[in-house]
Amino acid sequence: MRSAKLYIKNPIISDCQDLFPVNSEKCLQFNIILYIVSLPDNIVSGLLILGVIKLQPIGVTLRALREGSGLSQIEAAQWLTDKYKPTKSKAVSAWECGDSTPNAEQLLHLCDLYQVDNIRVTFLGKKDGLNEVGVRKLQEYAALLAESSRYAYTPPVPLRTLRLYDIPASAGTGQYLDGENYELLEVDSTVPMSADFGVRVNGDSMAPRFTDRQVVWAHEQPVIENGEIGIFYYDGESFIKKFEQDKDGVRLVSINKAYSDINIADLDAFRVFGKVVG
Repeated sequence: MRSAKLYIKNPIISDCQDLFPVNSEKCLQFNIILYIVSLPDNIVSGLLILGVIKLQPIGVTLRALREGSGLSQIEAAQWLTDKYKPTKSKAVSAWECGDSTPNAEQLLHLCDLYQVDNIRVTFLGKKDGLNEVGVRKLQEYAALLAESSRYAYTPPVPLRTLRLYDIPASAGTGQYLDGENYELLEVDSTVPMSADFGVRVNGDSMAPRFTDRQVVWAHEQPVIENGEIGIFYYDGESFIKKFEQDKDGVRLVSINKAYSDINIADLDAFRVFGKVVG
């Protein structure tokens, strides 16, 4: 990044006259911030040679920041070597003398090294309407917000790919999680991290909690606690039900009272696929 003043004295290309009309009595002066790093080196060199751009000494600011941090040019170069790319102390010296400028990534790493919180204020002098006391108060408030779990930054959870089954597709084999009757679905943080697979509900036996065609997510496990809702296989069919067990035996219970309980008479034909987690 280079802070520069742009003087249009005599446009080299005729098209430039339409963009920057020249006043013969007084040249127009534009104070702009040029992101020179986005331009090819040959164009930058040409603009410098022609005097189209005149660099302001951001090197003075870089030197002040380095000295204020109690670091030598060698130490600053070593930091860039460790964090970015091999850098010699001569390069740091050249930046500070104004002979060259760091690229965008180098400048950001230097700001990190010199603990620059506000690049805009430091290099451009823009105060955003606040004096030094106001800036400090703003930083204190930001630190308080960061301490709160409600406002602190949390990195996004990457997308995961989970299996999604149709319950009717599992009937007949009892190999619900071992079969191929599923689709792969990308899910985000709204799906519990404990989920291993999903099922698409068929019917309204678990309404109103789970509705027809709703996707339900489950954690794969071979046993389930009394009263928990799970995905089960019994006698050639798969179910999403509540598991209940007492002295009278094991049964699968629907939330919708219009449906009767399913009594498990043969435990050898009964299998737990997983516990519903979302």
